[in-house]
Formats: sequence, C-alpha cells, structure tokens
Amino acid sequence: MKKIENPFCAVPFTTAFNTQDNLFRDCCSKNPKIVSSPGQTFDQWWASDALESFRQQLSKSQWPDECLRCKVEEKAINKSFRTEVNSQFPESIDYSYPSAWNVKFGNLCNLACWSCNEGSSSVIYEHKKKLGLETKFTHNAEDEFQIHWPELEKSILKSYQFHDEVKLTLLGGEPLYNKTVKDFLGKLIRLGLAHRTRLEFHTNGTVLPEKLLPSRDKSPWKYICIFISLDAVGKFAEWLRYGCSWPKIERNVDNLKNSCDYAEIHCVVTILNINHLSQLDRYAAKNNIELVMHHAHTPYWLSLAHWDLDKKDLLVYSTNSKFKEFYDLIGTQPRIGSSDRTRQYIRSFDSIRKPLSAFDSKFAQAMDW
Repeated sequence: MKKIENPFCAVPFTTAFNTQDNLFRDCCSKNPKIVSSPGQTFDQWWASDALESFRQQLSKSQWPDECLRCKVEEKAINKSFRTEVNSQFPESIDYSYPSAWNVKFGNLCNLACWSCNEGSSSVIYEHKKKLGLETKFTHNAEDEFQIHWPELEKSILKSYQFHDEVKLTLLGGEPLYNKTVKDFLGKLIRLGLAHRTRLEFHTNGTVLPEKLLPSRDKSPWKYICIFISLDAVGKFAEWLRYGCSWPKIERNVDNLKNSCDYAEIHCVVTILNINHLSQLDRYAAKNNIELVMHHAHTPYWLSLAHWDLDKKDLLVYSTNSKFKEFYDLIGTQPRIGSSDRTRQYIRSFDSIRKPLSAFDSKFAQAMDW
C-alpha cells in the first residue's frame, strides 16, 4: 500500500485520465502533462518514475512550475481544480491505484455544436467527411476507442479492489448517448458496485437513460453529479448545438435534476452566443440550477478576445452587468481574419445543415450568413 497524508494536490495521487489518442495522462490543468508512451499499460504508467517524481513535488506545500493555471485561478477566484479535488478526498490517501477516473468515451455524439470538433463529435466527423473538409483524423475516433476499451475497462474495475468508493467522470462525445457507457453502467449495477460509485456526467441534455438513472429515491448509485452543457435557449440553441430539440432538452433537464444529487448548467461563451447569456441566465434561475460560464479559447475564430470587427457587428449594444467580464473581453486581442474564418467555416456546412437565418434572421443578416 502506498499512502500519503494531506498532499498539496491530490490529483496525481487519486485521478487517472485517458486521452483522445487512447493514452493516459496526468492532470487536465497541468502544463506540460505527463503522457504515457504508446504500448505502455495503465499499471506501468501509474507506477512510472516520471509520475512518481511529480507526486513527490506535490507532497509538499509548494507550487510546481507546471501548475501555474491552478495557482492563477486560486489567486483570482479562490478556487481551482486542485482545491475541488482536494475537498473530495480524505486526509490519508492510498495511491496504490486510482480512486477516481476521468474517462473520455470516444467521440460518439448526436449533435454537431459549432464550438466543438470531430474529436468529440462523430456527427461533425461524418459531416466533414461527406463535404470533403479537412480533418486531422483518418478514421472515426470512436472506432479506435473501441479497440482500447476492454483493457481500459479492466483497469477501472481494478480500482474497486483498492477502494471502497470510486469516482467516475464520464465524458464523450455524449456519454448518455453512448451504448458503451450504458453497458458499462449496467455492468456496475449487476456487479453490485453501483452503491460504491460516485458518477459525474458532462451531457448535452438531449438523452436520459431512465433505467440507469432513475429518480433519486430509486437510484442504485452512491452519488450523481450532472453538468448540463447549454449555450443558449429556444430556437437559437437548436442552431448553436445543431441537431438538438429545445422542447426535449427542457423535459430532460427536469428529469436529470430529479435523478441526480447535484446539477449545474455549463455554458461556453463565444462570439456566437454573447447576446444570449441573459436568456440562458433566466432559464437557469427559473429551474434553480447554477449557471457556470467559460469563455472559449479554441477555435480561435470563435474566441471573444480574437474578434476583429466592432462589437456592434455582433449586435452587442446594451449589456447585462452580470456578464461584464465577457463583454469587456471582446476584441481585446484581435486576430485579423477571424470573422472571415468564422463565416467561411459555418457556410461550408450550408448544403447539409439549416442556415442561421432559419433560427435567427436578424443575427444572420448582421453577420452576412
């Protein structure tokens, strides 16, 4: 047994992450990351000299250079990924094997969001393939994930041999749309492990497998936390996260709330939805769900900071003081051509997706889409 008392950061002692390339890596907030080598098993990587050396740095109360992101966030807003993870684990940690997994289940998804890419959406991959658009993938990422899943599943199940409670953060694609995810959750129930499992989902709110996620009073799970990704409401939401039905999302949000112990709405703020924040805020308040905002860094041409025209070209006239930091960010680091790049990218899908004018004619006219 490997034990540590009160580490400065619990992440490398508790949490395992897989990558889009089906390798393993350490903390998502750290840069650079320690990534496994091709062919290296998870057990070999978890016990590797590189990861153990970094753990030793975090056994003391000091900031490694790689952890600047958390350091800055804590100074700015008094919390970070480090503080969130530290709060979830006991003072004494057995790190012989991870007690938490952050798992990206391929790219299988039922939506094509403009701020997303083919690495996280099979629909975007198929659209780009059909249109002959450039993509860094030679095949669907989901197919590659299925090759590696059996061994990854074994590693996850092994965690229950070391810990009474295991936390699983399930990502995609859309995890609740993914048959592999649903089969895995069903297996945990059959094995009698659900009551030892804390589940965390990042979902687009379009699907809800009620047999696996029943109401709280019937839930087999230890704890469920759900982060619902919404960037707008109503018809505009149907364009922004292309392929969704807003009335269906509204119904599912109600059911998701009833099936979990905690829920948040997460919004990615871009030049496309900067004028829709107030409506989304009212929707979150009406449903008594906390709204968490993140501004997009990638792709660069959707970033508020890199907008290269006047704010009024985004129809930003009056603003909600609650979101002042986002309005103030517009055009602070302009990149010439970003607006043209956005227009070019969105128009390249005109032959297979409904145009913006079908959802918001005023914004479409302003943007010349």
